[in-house]
Amino acid sequence: MKYNNIIEIEYNDYINGKSIKKVFELEKNLIKEDYSESSLFVSKVEGESMQPLIKDNAFVIADLSKKEFINEDIFLIFKENKMWIKKAFILNEEELFVSINPKFSHLKYKKEDCRIIAKVLLFFNDA
Repeated sequence: MKYNNIIEIEYNDYINGKSIKKVFELEKNLIKEDYSESSLFVSKVEGESMQPLIKDNAFVIADLSKKEFINEDIFLIFKENKMWIKKAFILNEEELFVSINPKFSHLKYKKEDCRIIAKVLLFFNDA
């Protein structure tokens, strides 16, 4: 049953090499900024570059309609034929996407070398 205050987002999870369609449900009031409900999607994080904030295997809710670089916000970006999750950061007037985890501090990408896919609005480390 769908309630007015619940958002349902379909996504594919890959288990044992098979794609399984699932539905992620969340309350609308969890998102604290403007968003386009039809542009929301779910992605599962693989990797530790955003730890301790966003852990390996966390789920993120992102908005495809939000592509404006905003310092200190988190984005899904496309670089080197891969999708990455990175924090927007301005250093010496240069716009970068960086990792939070110091072990991955070498992963810095210039904004102009990337394509912003979506802004991350929420994440769930233990979903």
